[in-house]
This record gives sequence, C-alpha cells and structure tokens, in this order.
Amino acid sequence: MWRDRDILPGDEKRLQMIFIFLGANDARLPSKEDSSTLEEYQSNLHAIISLLRDPASEYYSPKTRILIITPPPIGELMIQSYTPTFAADPFVFNNRTRLFAEMAKQVAREANVPSIDLYSEIENRVREEQTTGTWVSRYDGYDNYLVDGIHLNNKGNMLLYNLILTTFKAVWPEMLPKSLPS
Repeated sequence: MWRDRDILPGDEKRLQMIFIFLGANDARLPSKEDSSTLEEYQSNLHAIISLLRDPASEYYSPKTRILIITPPPIGELMIQSYTPTFAADPFVFNNRTRLFAEMAKQVAREANVPSIDLYSEIENRVREEQTTGTWVSRYDGYDNYLVDGIHLNNKGNMLLYNLILTTFKAVWPEMLPKSLPS
C-alpha cells in the first residue's frame, strides 16, 4: 500500500511533472501482501491526484502536470519460468492486469489528466509480432518487452520513453527539452 510520504518527499511545490505508474504489483491476486482490489487501486490513484490538486492538501501543487501510465501486460509464461511456485500459487494473471489498466485510464478520464496505455501498446505489438512471425520465443513474445514477465526490459523502457515523448509533444510541448526533436 502506498503512502503519501513515499510518493511526495516534501518539495512538491516545485514539482513540474509527476508520473503515476502503478498497478503491476497491485494486480496480484488478493492472497499476496502487496496486492490491491480494483476498488482500492482506483481510490489510491484518485488520492494521489487529490494530494496535488486539492487546495486543502499540504501537497497542493496546482501547476504540477500529472500523467497516468497503465501497468504493462504480464508475460505469464515468463512469470512461470522465473517463479517456480507460480503453477501451485498463481499470483499474476494478464486478464486481471488488463482490468487495472482499464481502471487507470478511467481514473485519468475522470480526473482530466492524460494517460499512456502501455498495456495495450505492448499487447498490440506482441499480437502483431505473433501474427507476422517477426518475434518467435518460448514466452509468446512478451520477452521482447519484459525482463521477467512483469518489469520492462530495455526495449520496453524505450517504448515507454517514446510514448512519453509523444504525449509531451501533444499535451505539454513546452516541457520538451530543446535538444529533443519536436
């Protein structure tokens, strides 16, 4: 469970941007310590946004730009490989993670903040690679974007970076460093 002191260390008035990129661990099935229900996840996302937007909050920072990033999909075969107890005690399922990604997008719409749908971006790319045969692996292609079935690898991080740049160009072009192509 997150705590505001973990996310906002004390100089939030100077924050220009905050990325809310939560959900991969929250989507673990409820038997795991760091999991959340979908309702708790929704409430937590709204609470984080309120910390910066609510004038009554000690963390009020109305000029801080907020970007929500959905959790990535789960490479279930990779999780099974890296976690030998997975078959006996499955704690992550991609369908559950999809629900958390949908909830992140819903909260972004409700709070009128931009979002990046990393879940769908990776899922679409994996499906395309599976269909065209451009990526063949024993992990259904998720290892092209994930290092262990849950965390982004170099290519996954580069995809996220490019999605963030695209969002900046569309929503906050003034935030782009001058040295980056526009």
